[in-house]
Amino acid sequence: IRASGAKGLVGWAPCGIVKMPAALDPPNVEAARRAMFAVDSSAVWNNAWWYDPALLGKYPEDGLALFGKDAPRFTDADMKTIRQPLDFLGLNIYHGQTVEAGPDGKPRNVARPAGAPTTAFDWPVTPECLYWGPKFMAERYRLPIFITENGMANCDWVARDGGAHDPQRIDYLARHVGELGRAVADGVDVRGYFVWSILDNFEWAEGYTKRFGLVHVDYATQKRTLKDSAKWYQALIASNGTEA
Repeated sequence: IRASGAKGLVGWAPCGIVKMPAALDPPNVEAARRAMFAVDSSAVWNNAWWYDPALLGKYPEDGLALFGKDAPRFTDADMKTIRQPLDFLGLNIYHGQTVEAGPDGKPRNVARPAGAPTTAFDWPVTPECLYWGPKFMAERYRLPIFITENGMANCDWVARDGGAHDPQRIDYLARHVGELGRAVADGVDVRGYFVWSILDNFEWAEGYTKRFGLVHVDYATQKRTLKDSAKWYQALIASNGTEA
């Protein structure tokens, strides 16, 4: 991209996971930070395995130990190629996992209570993920951040009055944007925020069954209907966040 002479910022947005402390005391915050960058599962649903080589020029040691002989073979020249300067981090964040420090100080996941709120995708509603995720990533990688995806699947339809009413999505977005604002106030360099998504869409393995859009799409007719959240988000943009 840079060699072509194209103008603009160059960044990327791997999909990771956010860990959040169960309490604000130093042991729990440190446990969440450690868990956020641990490579402790072969499912590779983590951050450091993808970000560290590109931004720090090395694979995390716990990941190399975990994968053993299956870990990629690389040379110093490979790492020089892999580690290229990026202008920003894109973070796709929808929810997070609460972590506490165990008796030995090691992080352990905290189970959510029965009846805790979830979206129509059965994902937990954890607004503080948009505080701790950007905060921990900025601390480790020291790059500006864009929230490239944040939103929720909801049970949306067009009502008898012709509107598409989605108060849960408005509440979800307001809470998450508020937490992101708290991160900004604490010094995290956030350059932008993008809702997923403007339209209801084909959602990977779930097909058309999960609606993430600010605009309702009738898939049979392709008719578009602004949801209440679209009007709310319009006001949020116009006020630069003060209407949240």
